[in-house]
Amino acid sequence: MVVFLCVPKSVLASTGDRSQMFYSCLQDCLAQNCSGSVTHSNHETYFKFFHLKKKKLGSSQDSQSFFILRALHWTCSDECKYFCMWPTVNWFVEAEIGVQQFYGKWPFIRFWGIQEPAATLFSILNLVGHVVMIRRFRKEVKPSAPFYLMTHYFCIICCQAWLWSTIFHIRDVRFTEIMDYLGAFSMVLFSVYHFFVRVLAFQSHSSQYSLFFGMAIGFFFVYHSYTTFFVKMDYGYNMLINIAFGAVNILGWSIWCLKFYKRRPYVKQCAAFLALVAFTTLFELLDFPPLFWVLDAHALWHLSTAPLAILWYKFLIDDCNYMEGQKLNLEKLA
Repeated sequence: MVVFLCVPKSVLASTGDRSQMFYSCLQDCLAQNCSGSVTHSNHETYFKFFHLKKKKLGSSQDSQSFFILRALHWTCSDECKYFCMWPTVNWFVEAEIGVQQFYGKWPFIRFWGIQEPAATLFSILNLVGHVVMIRRFRKEVKPSAPFYLMTHYFCIICCQAWLWSTIFHIRDVRFTEIMDYLGAFSMVLFSVYHFFVRVLAFQSHSSQYSLFFGMAIGFFFVYHSYTTFFVKMDYGYNMLINIAFGAVNILGWSIWCLKFYKRRPYVKQCAAFLALVAFTTLFELLDFPPLFWVLDAHALWHLSTAPLAILWYKFLIDDCNYMEGQKLNLEKLA
């Protein structure tokens, strides 16, 4: 937690977009090409700029269809920023300064209008992993088993989170950024809720406690979503609460694993999952220019988390079947 708290930093501007070369190029581009077309109104002017600017700058990084870019809401000003970025990057490299960030992001080559192709692909892999494993879960676990519905709710929340992650990496705008943050936070919160409900399983008044805790977490998520959308998108606070709830989740499951791993061998899958989650999170501490202008540390983190869904669902399958056996034994005793 201490390490992660040192990571957040201001990303309102970066060295690349603050450089004089980028600023001069951007102002010249906007003045010559985007007068009256910064919005989506002047398609003809934008269309001419789209073709002429590539010839002028000699850029080979972006040959996608004009119509795809327009569909993804790449405005004339966005195009100016994108095309002015590459000559600036080349200048930084030739001056041996090194690749710099622009508006808080590394420079990425677009592919068919997709802003971060690798992170988009790996987000889809995570989404597919949950879909595949929930189908396996339904084959191996009876609908009458405890936590059968809970696991489906978990899958739905994870799928929507990875869907928003995919959309955000396709096109980074304020709305998709907020939905990506809230989607990730919803996964963390539901994992904490899942843990507490699992701990309370088969105890007296467990349903009442679960309902109260679920309502508390639900109201907090709604409040956080409201303040994020309509008050302020506080990156530091968002990072802090994700780390806090994530730490509670991992610590709680770790203690649970230590308590039961000798009596229930399948619990080792949960422990392995927690260890791998902690290990893969180290990718978020790395920060380097994207390899081949596509693959950065964040994309590698998404790639590393894709196989973890398999391990977690295997644990959930075994745990639900174990609880089904417990439920049957309690019914016999009753």
